[in-house]
This record gives sequence, C-alpha cells and structure tokens, in this order.
Amino acid sequence: MSAAQNSVDFDRIMPRRGTGCLKWDGAAERFGAEVLPMWVADMDFAAPDTVMADLQERLNHPVFGYPGNEGSMLQAAADWLARRHNWRPESDALACISGVVPALYAAVRAFTRPGEKIIVMPPIYPPFMTAVEDNGRELLLAPLIADDTGHYRMNWDALEIAVRQAKLLLLCSPHNPVGRVWTPEELQRLGTLCAEAGCVIVSDEIHADLSQHPHCPFPSRFPRSILLTSAGKSFNLAGLGGGVSIIPDTGLRRAFLNEVQRSQIQHTNLFALTAMTSAWRHGAEWQAALRQYLSNNARLIADFLAEKLPEVGYRQPEFGYLAWLDVHPYGDDETLARRLLQAGLGLNPGPSFGPGGEGFVRLNFAAPRSVLEEGLDRLRRALHR
Repeated sequence: MSAAQNSVDFDRIMPRRGTGCLKWDGAAERFGAEVLPMWVADMDFAAPDTVMADLQERLNHPVFGYPGNEGSMLQAAADWLARRHNWRPESDALACISGVVPALYAAVRAFTRPGEKIIVMPPIYPPFMTAVEDNGRELLLAPLIADDTGHYRMNWDALEIAVRQAKLLLLCSPHNPVGRVWTPEELQRLGTLCAEAGCVIVSDEIHADLSQHPHCPFPSRFPRSILLTSAGKSFNLAGLGGGVSIIPDTGLRRAFLNEVQRSQIQHTNLFALTAMTSAWRHGAEWQAALRQYLSNNARLIADFLAEKLPEVGYRQPEFGYLAWLDVHPYGDDETLARRLLQAGLGLNPGPSFGPGGEGFVRLNFAAPRSVLEEGLDRLRRALHR
C-alpha cells in the first residue's frame, strides 16, 4: 500500500499550457482563437497523491518492459466495484482493454455485421455515433425526451420499435451529456425489453464513479451484457489510457475478446496499470472530496444562472462535471458559437452530440472555483443582450 496521503486542494490552479494537453494547448486550433477551455471531459485537478507516488516509484526503475501485473489491476477494479457500487463481478468476467472508446468500436464489430442497425440514444457522446458509422453499420436513433425542467428520460415508444430491428444497443450510463444517472427501474425496463428482443447491450460506465446518486452496473442485473469502464474520468487519468471490460456471460465474453484480440487492444499500458490500481485501491477518500467539490460547483452554476442568465435552461447533473445548458433563446448555433468565441470561452457545441443537441452547449466545470467563476462571467458576456 502506498504510504502517501491524499491531500485535497481543488482550489489550486494547475497551469496546463505547454504540457501538450488537448484541452488547453489544442483549444486555439479547435476554436480558432485563444479561449478559456471548458470543453473536453478532463479535469483541471491534480491526480491523487497516492497515484502520483506510485507512478513515481515505478518511474524510478529505468526499465519499462512489457507489464505483467494486469491481474492486480483487475482485482483492484473488482474490489472497487464492490465497495463503490455494491457489486462484485466474478474474476473471469474482467479483462483489460487499451481504452473504452477502442473497446466500444470493437463491440460494434463483435456483435454486428456491416449494414446492420445499432441503437443509440442522442444527444450522446459523439463516439457512440462514430463507432457505428465508421464500422459501416447503420445508426438507429431513439432520441431521449426532456421535460420542461430539463429532466431527460428514455423514449420507450421509440425503443420498443427499435429493438425489433437491431442486434445491439450502445448505452451511456450515466448519460453524457444530459446528466442522468439511470435508475434501477429504468435499467430493468431497458434490459427486459432488449432481452426479449435478443438485442445485446454495451454499457459505457466510465463516468459512474462520479455519480451523486446510486449507480447500478448494468451486468449486475443483466449478465448478458457488456460493461466498459476505466479510472480515467473519475481520477483524472484519461491521458494514460487503459480500461476494463466486464462480461459475466461466457459466450458474449468469448465473442468480444476474440474481436479485442483481432484489434490488438487487449492490453493496458504499464503506467495506466500502475495508476488505476493505485486509484482503485487508495483513492476513495480523494474521490469523495472531489464529488463534494463538483456538487458545490454545480450549485454555483445554478445560482449564477438564476441571477444573471435566467433564460438559460439548466438542471444540475446527477453525476460528474458536465453542465448541459439550453441556450436556444440566445440565437441559432452558428450565432452562439460566434458570441462564445468573442467572449473567449470554449464549450462543446450541442449539435456535436447528435439530434437533440441543437441550441445547447456543454460546459465542463471540473475546475477550481475561481476558474469556473471566470468561465461563467465569460458566458454572461457572450449571452448578454
């Protein structure tokens, strides 16, 4: 066990320019000017001290050969799931992957053939759609439905039709960008619907550890499904890559791992193994403090918008650090993009998340309070009329 203690100072500014990071160093190219980047989903917080200590210890040995400690990382993942989400998968169900998105692409190839239909529920994280289209499959959309408060739910009428036409459904759980943590009842209904139709579910649960409400791992209720996850989002380790697949069903697991092998994404790299093992073993206290800080940031956004921009639609997310803002009263998407750029603020445009994203932007609030306040002030300037 690492001897380092996790000090927590999320207010500390971590300068990131010049580190080769996409979020900061790639923002000017993406947006066409220098902006305050509050877009791509990584956090402007230092990783836990225990993770840094374990990485430094490994770096102190100057030989970086092929790793052989994948079993330790998988055991740490299983132990973490048991503590954090009250579910312990059998050890045979877990396997390493090079990352969640490559595994999402592999699942498409493993369980469907070119031209077949795959269900996604937009607005949704863009790789869900590109994984289908880049592999020559057909998108079958079952768009989410939002009420007047910005609370989204699954479109059961559309899903009941779609599952009769598709062999695969890609589930985002919790759902990025709309901020939902699906309830056990919702997941039970979805799982039953798909099981009766013979439609396999692949559940991307990479944001699950940051849930503010209880999260239900999908295979804990429906073993004939695939769970993909990583410590990347919840401990700010995304740049290291790596991840875990969890598939209780033997037949599905064999089919998936065969495609993973063909795609050569069956390994997690040396430093991701070290970091994720450390995070899952020793990071619970740090992450609990993180969730509280993010919850406070989410409330800060709500208070700011209520006072300064009451026409912006916003519902505090049920997990993580992604605010889904309805800004359609302020103009069309092209106009909004121009106004945000003039104010020096870089956000994800809603249309990039597919149908239902029009008139929205996604704001990443995993930043020190002072940075978030500056970002909100720039948003006010962009939308001020």
